[in-house]
Amino acid sequence: MSTKILFLFVFILLGHIGFAQVDRTWRYTYPEFNEEAEGNLYFRLENNNFVRNTEYFGNYIEGYTMMGYTAQPSLMYYASPRVRFKAGVQVMRYFGVNTIKEVEPVLSIHAKLTDNLDLIMGSLKGNVQHRMIEPVFNPENQYTRQVENGFQFLYDNNKLWLDIWVDWEQFIFKGDEKPEKFTAGISADYKFNKSENDWQFSVPFQMIATHVGGQISDYPERMQSIVNLASGVKVKRNIDSDLIKSVGLSSYYVTYKDLTKSSGLEFNSGNAIYPVAEVDYKYGVFMVGYWYADDFVAPRGNYIFQSVSNYKNDFYTKHRSIITSKFSYAYNIMKQVKFSAMVETYYDIPAKQFDYAYGINIVFTPNFFITKLVVD
Repeated sequence: MSTKILFLFVFILLGHIGFAQVDRTWRYTYPEFNEEAEGNLYFRLENNNFVRNTEYFGNYIEGYTMMGYTAQPSLMYYASPRVRFKAGVQVMRYFGVNTIKEVEPVLSIHAKLTDNLDLIMGSLKGNVQHRMIEPVFNPENQYTRQVENGFQFLYDNNKLWLDIWVDWEQFIFKGDEKPEKFTAGISADYKFNKSENDWQFSVPFQMIATHVGGQISDYPERMQSIVNLASGVKVKRNIDSDLIKSVGLSSYYVTYKDLTKSSGLEFNSGNAIYPVAEVDYKYGVFMVGYWYADDFVAPRGNYIFQSVSNYKNDFYTKHRSIITSKFSYAYNIMKQVKFSAMVETYYDIPAKQFDYAYGINIVFTPNFFITKLVVD
């Protein structure tokens, strides 16, 4: 371990640490559960209009532009104070393409098992709502794969926030020549004191596992299972100011492990550290972070942080050293219409390569009450 890494590790242990990702949950439109809506039937529309341009010039990922919209009209019914059904369709279209990229049914059952524990089966509360850090779970999934399907447990009280889920991506029948695919994850944050305190201390833990294989499949390649773990400490200081809401420091220790050793790479494990400083202001967040990695791979993460390329075969860099920053702005045009903008930068220190990305979103999420139904 280099002197630089040792210094950063000591920095972590001293506790000068807080958040490690920009909050993007305002871009996602999962409806919060209303326990007072028993018998109510709603029509809901979830519409996200987006522009995202990436100016990536390095060897790890190519630049691209995404411009389009997603729309999810649905019916939502509260069968009881603790059970909600939702049924609809998800439509995705990129501008400049004459055909719709995706039309997918959406069906979910959301049950409140206790005051603090929820179970969702079907279409999940996913994407950025998992609160995963960017190197292990790319927030661009909200543009490329909007709907996660499987099951999910959510737990939330004044100390612990927990999200456990399985996203079943590809089902197989016996004899299929395609593999079974799924992603499983755990995202947790344990707080040591109350949210209203001036100082907040917490410990996050994140795990994401990807699997390709299946015993009943005739898929010719070997089964592959890859796990990424991330954990650290977070410290935030709330500030009573009209402009600045809080400042924080955080750091994560992140690992990669190929459990089946079938990735085809020369290495089967790796690790990284990710300290970040963050300012939460009235309209968004500004953050600066440093990423240092050895032999790191994350199938669901942003490739700009990894040791391999997603478009150059056999390209590999053992050590990655990146300075990254993000600046976000969000504004509620009206209660159900939100505008947001984001600018991101990545500076690869050894390669002396500067990459950046930017984008804007308008999210429209109206709810219309239809009628009240009584089920015998």
